[in-house]
Amino acid sequence: MDHRFYDLHVRFSENWEEIIKRAEYIGLSGVCLVVSSKEDLRNYFNVVKEIKKNTSLDVVEGILIEEENDNIVKFAKKYRKEFELVLVKGGDYEINRSACSCEYVDILSVPGQGRKDSGIDHICLRDAKEKGVLIELKFNELLRAQGMDKIREIKKMKEIIRLCTKMKAHFIVNSGAENKWELRQGRDLSSLSYCLGANQEEALYSDYAEKLIQKNREKISQPLKGVEIRGDLKDYER
Repeated sequence: MDHRFYDLHVRFSENWEEIIKRAEYIGLSGVCLVVSSKEDLRNYFNVVKEIKKNTSLDVVEGILIEEENDNIVKFAKKYRKEFELVLVKGGDYEINRSACSCEYVDILSVPGQGRKDSGIDHICLRDAKEKGVLIELKFNELLRAQGMDKIREIKKMKEIIRLCTKMKAHFIVNSGAENKWELRQGRDLSSLSYCLGANQEEALYSDYAEKLIQKNREKISQPLKGVEIRGDLKDYER
């Protein structure tokens, strides 16, 4: 049976048609179109609904929480029943730590963004393992880096993989693509983590992405304890 590859961080944009066609062409099984929590969510849901009608790809609805404060739990809880994937923009250590300890978060995106270090430690990863939060490495962070910045990005990625391996937490490599040319085949993304120190099983044969989506879709179909849905995003036709 062929392995199914998912890219769980493709930035939602007005060029979505080109991105979807490219994803189909390079053989991805599914993509998560990620919208910023600061963007128009009504438009996003309407567009994704149309996309799903016209592609064989498994299109996943995802949101990237980008609020510049540490109240991650509040926002993650708010979006948990609306989105199949909840990501948090990393970089600030307190936000990284909050995201890793939040049961409503699926992915901590690039914890070392804007930093000289990886942005995470054993405390973060202990919580991430317990809560099932994946630590994300984005290929386009490496793709866009120049000169010494590229070397620093490689070092941070290697450190994240080393720490995750040590703490038995899980990581995921996504493209982070913002246009069709930044998309990569699934095996290219997997091979990157292998080159950076991950073992072969973790790098090339991981099915975390597909299992995560299946688990979240099952959760969404069930009531969420302690959450009251008051119209809001649910009012928009899906």
